[in-house]
Amino acid sequence: MDNVIDLAFNLLHPDTTISLGGGSNVKKLAHKLSQYPELNIKVCSPSEYTRQICRDLNLIDITETSTIEFGFDGCDAIDFDLNVLKSNGGIHTLEKEYAYKAEKYIIISPPERLKASLNPNVQLCLEVVSPSVDSVLSAAKQLGLKAKLRPGSAVASYARTPLGNYLIDCYCESWQDIKKINSILSSLNGVVSTSYFENIVHSVLTLDKNNNPIEIKKGDLHA
Repeated sequence: MDNVIDLAFNLLHPDTTISLGGGSNVKKLAHKLSQYPELNIKVCSPSEYTRQICRDLNLIDITETSTIEFGFDGCDAIDFDLNVLKSNGGIHTLEKEYAYKAEKYIIISPPERLKASLNPNVQLCLEVVSPSVDSVLSAAKQLGLKAKLRPGSAVASYARTPLGNYLIDCYCESWQDIKKINSILSSLNGVVSTSYFENIVHSVLTLDKNNNPIEIKKGDLHA
């Protein structure tokens, strides 16, 4: 994916303000940026981990900004319409805020994650406030989803987001009706946000069949 990182880097110009999400490829882009301090690239991020990486690399870290030219992020699954699931990181609420601020929100993805329809092995994740967990779990199961609270990785407890909320992972045999399912779940009381990003992505940077880096824009692909 190094040549894809180069493609992302070549989109930038001096004094650009960008956001970086989480994941290994975004980390590689941060390291690339650190080699060119003369470009004066200003960086912000919804990820605490990425912000620390940027600080360690002496990148210019902005905590708040109203204008972002490019937002770079990874994903867990992406379809030909460039709708994505960003489920495993658990910070999709914050990531959406930065995605909406970006003039161009760009996904950096390995080619195997790009499919005609979203991979059903990747869950739809909901961020939910504590009092609503039981009712949201019940509603998700009534929709035929396998829904469960995400366990924490550090201690014997459930995972919490940076905003202090719980994560509910929902699985389905097919995401053919994800727009309808997502709309219903998003409307439930206590659901802060979901990990389904619809009509937000400007383009995806990935590899073609010959392992050459390419940029695919919305409308370029057909099922």
